[in-house]
Amino acid sequence: MLGLPHLPDMWRVLKEADLNKIRREAERPFQMLLVAEDVGDAERLSALLSSPETTRHPWLLPADPAEARRAAGTRMLDLAVALSPTPNPSPALAFAVDALREAKVPVVMVAFGSQSSTVAVAWPGEAARAAVTALEPSAVPAVAKALLWAISPGMRLALARHLVPLREPLFAELIEETAKTNAMYALTTGLAEVVPVLDVPLNVADIVVLTKNQLVMSYRIALASGKKGTPRELVGEVLGVIGAGFLLRQGARQLVGLIPVAGIVPKVAVAYAGTVAIGKAVVAWAAYGAALDPGAIKNFYRQALSRGRQVAQTLVAQARKRAPRRRGFRPRGR
Repeated sequence: MLGLPHLPDMWRVLKEADLNKIRREAERPFQMLLVAEDVGDAERLSALLSSPETTRHPWLLPADPAEARRAAGTRMLDLAVALSPTPNPSPALAFAVDALREAKVPVVMVAFGSQSSTVAVAWPGEAARAAVTALEPSAVPAVAKALLWAISPGMRLALARHLVPLREPLFAELIEETAKTNAMYALTTGLAEVVPVLDVPLNVADIVVLTKNQLVMSYRIALASGKKGTPRELVGEVLGVIGAGFLLRQGARQLVGLIPVAGIVPKVAVAYAGTVAIGKAVVAWAAYGAALDPGAIKNFYRQALSRGRQVAQTLVAQARKRAPRRRGFRPRGR
């Protein structure tokens, strides 16, 4: 049987991802200004974005347009949310938005009173825009997505760690992004088809890359969920949840996919589905405290496999179109 990497070896590889830097991103403070002509609207949104245990998170700062212009001059804001009951902001609110934009503060416009797709299109100078019927719980998903779209990648973990409503869309983004990254990596490896079937060291190295991506994703999810501990402690907890045995068995399945005769589509589908399954399992544990048995993780995997095949077929089709027209290039899709 082919030898799989040992967990101590995985930890040495994982440290190359600079887990301490990721933790610093998650723990960094931020200031988000919520500006509206009626400060009560800003207060309502701040309550919706805060956790249920607190009335308002202290890093969310409601303000009227005049206060927003003064705050823009401090150069201490990371993000601003402007709230307008109409698609066109009032002159006072537009003036405040201009001041924030000039101060290089990303501005998200939330227009409440309409969910029209045209109203949701960002205007020049806006980092993102959300259109919602009212400032109530049903508006939170649209606002959360707009906030995550507007901020820099280095701030997303911090916002999700402190603002619970932002967690679900961030989890979905992290899982899908990592799953597609692993699928693309698996595709690239398969298309090369230069590694002999018995060249075990390189195949095992491929497993390490895929597994490292899954563990870094899991670590980010744990931090965004508010988990505390050193990188080693949190990664150890993740391995305890998903099971080191499952992780390495999943790696073995990916290894089989790396053998050219097994076909590219199955390999890419397995890399995608395995990553999704691990991500969902970690979310269930980190965000909701669920105790998972091996059967639950296998169910996540089976549910993701169909989507994985679709992703694989799309990627292989795109690769065929982009490939140089030379004799012998025929990626095996079945």
